[in-house]
This record gives sequence, C-alpha cells and structure tokens, in this order.
Amino acid sequence: MDYIEFLGTGGTRTPTQGTTCLRVSNHCVIDAGNLINRFGDDVFTIEHIFLTHSHLDHIIDIPFLADLFVTQKSVSLKIYGLRATLDNLRQFIFNERIWPNFEEIILIGHTDKTIEFIELELESPYNVDDVILTPFKTDHTEGSCGYIIEKNGSGILFTADTYRCNRIWELLDERPAIHTLIAEVSFPSHFEKLAYDSKHLTPALLVDELKKCHREDFSIYAMHLKALFIPAIIEELNSLQLLRNGGKVLIDGDRINYSLH
Repeated sequence: MDYIEFLGTGGTRTPTQGTTCLRVSNHCVIDAGNLINRFGDDVFTIEHIFLTHSHLDHIIDIPFLADLFVTQKSVSLKIYGLRATLDNLRQFIFNERIWPNFEEIILIGHTDKTIEFIELELESPYNVDDVILTPFKTDHTEGSCGYIIEKNGSGILFTADTYRCNRIWELLDERPAIHTLIAEVSFPSHFEKLAYDSKHLTPALLVDELKKCHREDFSIYAMHLKALFIPAIIEELNSLQLLRNGGKVLIDGDRINYSLH
C-alpha cells in the first residue's frame, strides 16, 4: 500500500461514520473503531493492531475480531499498546465477564493463542510490512500515544486523541520528513472546559499549540470531530485557516499518500 486508508474517522459512531481506524499496510491497522464493517470478507488479512489507547471507540471491534479469528486463523492476532492500555483490555474486556479471555484461548486446530498482547516502548520504531510505526506519549489517558507513520523515507504524524502535547511539535521540528499532521479536533472552541476535562483539542487550542512549531510546510488534516458539532467545528477550522497545504476534514474512506510525489 502506498497510502493510509481511513476506515473510521469520527469522534462518535453514527449510522454513516465509524470511529478511529487507520489501515497503514495490507496487514496492519491503528485502532479498531471500524474494522469489520470496512474490511468485510478481507477482515482475516489483519495481523497487527496498534492501539492509541483503550477507550471504547478505539477498541470496539477487537472482541468481535477475536471471536471470528478463533476458528479461522493459524497465528495469533497481535495487539500492541502501552502497558496501561493492555492492562485495561485484560481487566475490563477479556475478563470472562464482559468477553471470553482470548489471550488464553487457543486457535482451533493450532497451537497459538487467539490474541497476543505486545507492550510498546515509547519512541521505539516498529517495522510491520514495509511501514515503520513509532509511538510517542500524548496527553489523553495514562496509556495513550500517537504515532509517526513512515514509509520510504516519508512520514505522517497522527496525534490520535490528545490535549495539549509538546512532544507533537518537537517531533515535527526534529523530523522534516514528516509532511502531514493528522490532528484530532473533537469540540468547538467554546467547549474549552469540556475539552480540558476529557483531554481533547478544539480549533482554538490547535491554533495555540501550532505556535510551538517552527515549521509551516506540512499539511494539516482534522478528524475525530464529535458528530453533533461537525458544522460548527468545520466553520471554525476554515475561518482560522487551519487546514493548510491541502488539508481537509477526513471522512471514512479517505486516503493520504505516504509520498508527496
């Protein structure tokens, strides 16, 4: 794949929009907010899921995926996340009360377990297919992270859910090969306190955060807009000229090329 495909882009699940899910290679996705609906019969090609955090809109399809895989696959589905994120999945999802513990259930006819949890190390690169994913800490939950996504020397920075985060701007300044920023913008700016309490960004907060970056040559795309406020957020993004260098508000099915050429 020469592009990232956005399978889910919403901050809210609606009949026409899924929640966060990015396909970064043939066998790898970031988050699992809209896997099964978008992949259809190709869902069994998924081998790796890199999580940004454990909120429901980012993990919702993982239990159902495990349920599908247990009789059909021969190798474990690998799920990557920071320690707190994986601990939450073990304690609150795969706990025999909410869902069977597929970390211990063996694939039918094989020796591997259905799922395998792999703890990420921040700022360490992970090679999957021909893509490099590097997680960095964000300010959303205890176990939250964003990713630098690289292929053939070009990079895209995905903030995932976050509040103010200095590391985003440091990475953009440190790595000129990053040509695109994918930023979450969940609420209109007048919901400043709600954004603070839930650790999300608004257009006004994004404007303020961008002042920390010394570069202006990267494209800016927005996603994770809460469904009730999409028109108001888009109006603000446009009036503040935030979607620069060809950026836009992403919708399900959109693609961004790894290379600009």
